Amino acid sequence: MAMEEINARGGINGRPLAFRDVGGAGSTKARLAIETAERLAADPAILAVVGHTNSAASLAASQVYNARHVVQIAPTSSSPLYSDAGPYSFRLVGSDIHQGDFLANALLSRQPRPRTAVMFVNDDYGRPLRNVLVERMRRGGMLAVHDAPYMENSDMLSRTEMTAALARSRPEVLLWLGRSYDYLPIRDLLAKSLPGLVVIASDGFSGREVTNDSLRLLDRVSYVRLVDMQRPYSGLVRLRRLYRDQKWGEPTDQAVLSYDAVLLLSDAIQNAGPEREAIREWLARVGADVPPVAGLSGPIAFLPNGDRKPQYVLEEIGKSRRDSVRSLAEPRDSITWKRD
Repeated sequence: MAMEEINARGGINGRPLAFRDVGGAGSTKARLAIETAERLAADPAILAVVGHTNSAASLAASQVYNARHVVQIAPTSSSPLYSDAGPYSFRLVGSDIHQGDFLANALLSRQPRPRTAVMFVNDDYGRPLRNVLVERMRRGGMLAVHDAPYMENSDMLSRTEMTAALARSRPEVLLWLGRSYDYLPIRDLLAKSLPGLVVIASDGFSGREVTNDSLRLLDRVSYVRLVDMQRPYSGLVRLRRLYRDQKWGEPTDQAVLSYDAVLLLSDAIQNAGPEREAIREWLARVGADVPPVAGLSGPIAFLPNGDRKPQYVLEEIGKSRRDSVRSLAEPRDSITWKRD
């Protein structure tokens, strides 16, 4: 969609963009990410890359891009390690250091403080986010009553054991640092063993399971969003309308941020020229001596390490905008905990 919009305006300096399908580019596995990055970096026609799919893949690929001087813009990779990936690695979200603080503040601001459990996916996304969150809770005088990792796509026996261990700790709030497709299989087990449990998830929870939840299985789960979808910006409104017209549901954060990344690179090439190093230098100046770029997700400006200033929204699935639990900076008092 971003490519079509650019081409409708005449392309980049009169040259149209073409779409090429690269096998393995969507993989979350580090080995495939490196192989894909090697193929892309070796092609002199490739000026920059938008990707990869998640933190593990982006981190693995960043070694190749920085060694080969290829700009990488990761739309949603939030691992703290990515801040040190190198001068050719940028991203459109903040480090999970900030998201961990955001989630911890939402809990620490509650009185009385709820009994809280933490479940995190055991990968390069879940581990660092958990470490920041738990340390921030500890410094605030709050300890998790249950704190355990889980493996993606676990079997039913593992899920049952995980849920039973969680239930024994009797939490009132569950912080789920992982994906919705791993939460769905234990949803009914949790509802039976812990009725009234409040579930708050990290940004990794977003995706097709949420947008295509016609059975409303995920209603009442609150999760961190990296884009304020209610932002009254004409481009975002137009994108959401197009999604509805095509019956695609609501665009995900990754969709909006990937769209922004393509438009951002178009601006970079338009202003700096079609050279890898020139593109990197121009992006590094965005927010300094180059004005922030207007994106659907908000103004885009980079910190010296290539990170974007963090912004978060805590959104409850299934609630209308009128009474959704939302926050853009610090958690607000509209978040409530219910004791059953």
